[in-house]
Amino acid sequence: MIGLYASFCIAIIISIFGGRPGMISAATGSMAVVMVTLVADHGLQYLFAATILTGVIQFILGVSKIARLMKFIPRSVMIGFVNALAILIFSA
Repeated sequence: MIGLYASFCIAIIISIFGGRPGMISAATGSMAVVMVTLVADHGLQYLFAATILTGVIQFILGVSKIARLMKFIPRSVMIGFVNALAILIFSA
């Protein structure tokens, strides 16, 4: 339930400040796994701080145009990241 609320807040904030058609700003698998552990270990107040920090980091990376460096990450690394994420989601 908390992950859905955080996902909604992230989606609304990114839609207000703009974005790109391919931008992932909701509770993707990696965010969902981190959110559950964060709330279980530290409580709900840390989730709010983490959500705000995530938005600030996305904004800073967008302003500094770091996305152009993505072309240097090999496809095999991206596939490995997605596969590892799938394993974490299934094990959770």
